[in-house]
This record gives sequence, structure tokens and C-alpha cells, in this order.
Amino acid sequence: MNNISCVMERLRKSVVAIAFLITASCTAYTPVRGGEASPGYDVRVRLTDRGAVNLAPRIGPRARQLEGTLREMTDTSLVLSVRRVVREARGEDTYGGVEIPLKSEDFDTVEASRTSVPRSILAAGAVIASVFLVAKGAGDASGGKTGGPPPPGK
Repeated sequence: MNNISCVMERLRKSVVAIAFLITASCTAYTPVRGGEASPGYDVRVRLTDRGAVNLAPRIGPRARQLEGTLREMTDTSLVLSVRRVVREARGEDTYGGVEIPLKSEDFDTVEASRTSVPRSILAAGAVIASVFLVAKGAGDASGGKTGGPPPPGK
């Protein structure tokens, strides 16, 4: 019975890992320009040094990248509903959709989040392979490999 609970725990961990893999691997960021992006896109904005300084009073020091939903964008500015701020030295904070206006001097690039078909196919393959491996492990742990429990010892 202990083997079955061990297998179930492994199965739960595998499902969590697979869900993370699918979420992370199916997204790709592609650069956008003022006329190409429409409101509602999930975007990632890389800040300039000047932008990090200009935004420090609103979002704190050492911000390097903002992630959120694009509210509006022109050739000279944009408004972003911020969900996440990535800081120097890999620190990050989450925000509840604070709208922040940015001037063109405050950011280097704006990249839109889009579904990547090749990454999605690879993720689906990884999910299928993981399911088969977990099922095989569950069968082996429950005695499915030999057809029953091991013979009694002498």
C-alpha cells in the first residue's frame, strides 16, 4: 500500500511539473512597434536606464523589465497595466494591474506574448511521454511488471 501512495505522490508532482512546462514553453515574445500593437496584448517592456530612474518613485528602484497588459501605444508613448516587475539581480515583484504611462525614452523594446506552435508541439510531446512514464512506474510499483507480488523468501 505504501508503494501506491508513493506513486500517487510522484504522479501529483509530475502533473504540477507538466502544467508548468506547458505554461512556460508555449509562449514566445516578439517585438512590436507602435502601429502593430493593439490594446489587450500581454507584453514585456524592457526599460532604459533613464526609464528605471524615472519610474523609481512609482514602482521602486532597479526595475529592468515590466510585464503586463498593453492599454494603449503610440510611436512616442504607451500605457501598461503592470502585473510583474523584474529588477536587477533577478528580483521581481507582482503588481495588481497598476497602470503606468511610459514615454519612448523610458523603454528600449516592447515584445508581445504569443503562442508558439513549435514550442506547443514540443510541450505536448513532453506531456505524452511523461504520462506514459508515470503510468509505467505506477504499474511497476503495484506489481504489474511481474504479474503479482514477489515470491515469499526462504
